Amino acid sequence: MNQIQNNQSKVEININDLLKQNADYKLEIEKLKRELDYFKRIILGKKSERYISEEAPLPPNTLFTQMDQEAALSITKEELENATEETTITVKRTIKKSGGRKELPAHLHREITVIEPEEKTEDMKCIGRVVTEELEYTPGVMHVNRIERPKYIDNKTTKIIIAQMPSRPVEKCIVGPKMMSDMIIKKYEDHLPLYRQIQAIKRNHQVDLSRSTVGNWNKEYIEVLEPLYEALQKLVYQSHYIQNDESTIKVQTEATKENPKNIHLGYMWVSHAHAEKIVYFSYQKGRSGESFRSHLPHFQGLLQTDGYNVYEQIRYDDQIVLLSCWAHARRKFDQARSNDPKTAEYVLKEIQKLYNIERQAKEDGITPEQRKEVRQSKSKEILEHLEKYLNANSGLVLPSSAIGIAIEYTIKRWTKLVEYINHGEAEIDNNIVENSIRPLALGRKNYLFAGSHDSAQRSAMMYSFIGTCKINGINPMHWLYDVFLRIKDHSINKIEELLPQNWTSLVNL
Repeated sequence: MNQIQNNQSKVEININDLLKQNADYKLEIEKLKRELDYFKRIILGKKSERYISEEAPLPPNTLFTQMDQEAALSITKEELENATEETTITVKRTIKKSGGRKELPAHLHREITVIEPEEKTEDMKCIGRVVTEELEYTPGVMHVNRIERPKYIDNKTTKIIIAQMPSRPVEKCIVGPKMMSDMIIKKYEDHLPLYRQIQAIKRNHQVDLSRSTVGNWNKEYIEVLEPLYEALQKLVYQSHYIQNDESTIKVQTEATKENPKNIHLGYMWVSHAHAEKIVYFSYQKGRSGESFRSHLPHFQGLLQTDGYNVYEQIRYDDQIVLLSCWAHARRKFDQARSNDPKTAEYVLKEIQKLYNIERQAKEDGITPEQRKEVRQSKSKEILEHLEKYLNANSGLVLPSSAIGIAIEYTIKRWTKLVEYINHGEAEIDNNIVENSIRPLALGRKNYLFAGSHDSAQRSAMMYSFIGTCKINGINPMHWLYDVFLRIKDHSINKIEELLPQNWTSLVNL
């Protein structure tokens, strides 16, 4: 009898082990399926996260597309028939010209060549002309600015008189501000490393430049902009509403036993001051809370971020109000569509309603106060319903599944996700600052790493200026060249006048 009981207990233990092992395998399979689906989408699928419902749309210009659902339900059958009879469909179409080439821009300089027919005589009258245009390009011309200053001797005092040199961004530097502006913009805006530019200069202009020399030029010219960068920092610290993000950058350092490859993984922290229209980068050696405090040491106000846990730990005696990003939450449900289409698509439709409200508010050009009222009257109800739905479904899905992760991510950050409806100046997501950090990601692919921690910080300065130029609709090349010409003689007390958002050009390129 005891033997039988022992055998039964062993069988039960084996069954429990198998059940546990089976559950572990299911979790592992679910994880692998989620990863496989993600990589398939990256390689083969569409990259856009915009949700478009697969339901067939209602016919255009019908009663139900012109009224909301409650109003439609109150219509009687007789009113519906009358309304349908009187409906006229007007379709506006843009008529495209078929054939022909797109005209070349009128602002381009024309070099005109007139070819007369060989049979032309003096008594012939011109009745028109056939014009053929082709787009041509002449590579940039490199030249030398030669400044000559005659020396004179004063016969009365026997002193030698010579004119003073004009102000220059970098004294005793043999490269001019226009050429250096072009090289800097090509590096940080067009992601063309300096060594490739040197190769192109040698090929096109037969001018052989040293890599170390050009690197020093780049360093010296960017350091001229440090007072301007400090002024930009100050404005960001004083902002009331900031969107924040961070991304990696490899930095070359001295080789050690702990780091034989002499590469340090640092971070570019980036902030977008919404009202001031400023993009601000700073290089930090890490991604900790201390790094954030070094990036924004004096900030107080609304801070909108992704779901990185360091932001969750930030506390400045309630001087910072954290907002989360709906684009990140939406992304989780978009990735879960293959796992649980019904739940994921329902949530995506509700999020789409929130974005439609934001889009309409932007098109109407309403004030922040009015946008807050719209959110309280329309978005709040959608959010309350969505919260109930997520809480009700959180216990019905596998926590490690894609839909379980999406629901958990959203519920965990719910308070911060809905905080935007209380602040009319805040955006629904963090997309603007994420777009600002993209040049860094593109640059990483081309020049791989920064040469030093100081070099990484100089990169942060230029990304700040170029990003601020972009969101203010300014050509960064024009801005940089003009600033190089003026900054040495500009009053330090009025240095903010040279920031891209305040800048007025005084030169023509």
